[in-house]
Amino acid sequence: MELATLDGLAPREYEHHLDQKALDALEKTAGLDVLVKKFNDFGVERFLRLEFIGSNLKITPSSLPDVYEILEEACEVLNLKTTPEIYVRPDDYFRKLEVTTNNLEGITVGVNNPVIIISSICLETFTNSELRFILGCEIGRLKSQHILYQNIAWIFPTLSGTVSGLLASIPGASLLASSISGGLYLALVNWLRMADYTADRAGLLACQDINAVMTAMAKIAGLPKRYFDSFNVDDFVTQAREFEGFSDNTYNKILKGLSLAVRDQAFTIARANELLKWIDSGNYQAVLERKTKIQAAPPPSFCRHCGFKIEVAHAFCPNCGNALSA
Repeated sequence: MELATLDGLAPREYEHHLDQKALDALEKTAGLDVLVKKFNDFGVERFLRLEFIGSNLKITPSSLPDVYEILEEACEVLNLKTTPEIYVRPDDYFRKLEVTTNNLEGITVGVNNPVIIISSICLETFTNSELRFILGCEIGRLKSQHILYQNIAWIFPTLSGTVSGLLASIPGASLLASSISGGLYLALVNWLRMADYTADRAGLLACQDINAVMTAMAKIAGLPKRYFDSFNVDDFVTQAREFEGFSDNTYNKILKGLSLAVRDQAFTIARANELLKWIDSGNYQAVLERKTKIQAAPPPSFCRHCGFKIEVAHAFCPNCGNALSA
């Protein structure tokens, strides 16, 4: 299957409107500026990057050439000019980091020097087309500048404790500290879930095979390996189409009771449902045919490279110099 190269593809062409809505809410949440500052002051990004590249196997054109070729193809299709480094990790890698995560996924760390990491079980589970979807999701996160807030969410308990500690040192501010931490948690979790919708669209654009994407999602949702060859993907599509979801109020109540911030790939059926809606709307095909009409992105509140707060519209961050839009 020959893939269509999406020359000049901009994130706004495929970003989910709920992603932008949740991002706007997150960036207006009290305490985020302090959290981002501590993330940078503590050198957390550098630690995460060193943790991964110092512990896992790097994938290169000579070591695992077929995997690296899929990454290069996905980057070319999605108009990402620089191919990021990619590593493969053991399936139980996150146990020592106390992070609950699905092994059938990719993750990305680092904003300015990003590294994509996939598990060894990914390579054993997914076909080439399905793997292109998985890697395309991560490329989409890079293009939409999701990485800073996503990485912060992984270590939110530690960083939020620091923010609360700073505020609690102010007489009478302990209640405010608790409120800010709780509000930030909900805003981060909500945005993470909505950002998945955008990443899935990027993955589909990279893969350009709807059946492969639905099969990959079925595997993520729990399809046993013994049924890979006999599974009827139409049943999964039917289940996804029939998914009714939650009202906003119900969803917010659930967020308050469940620790979803460190659970990547949550609500896989809901994500499949949203992806099918996008396909049915004709917007997916419009992007493939380069007929997309997009509005200019609103100016960001924070630089999503360094976290510097933007007071007025700039094309480049006054702090780190990076472009403020992808």
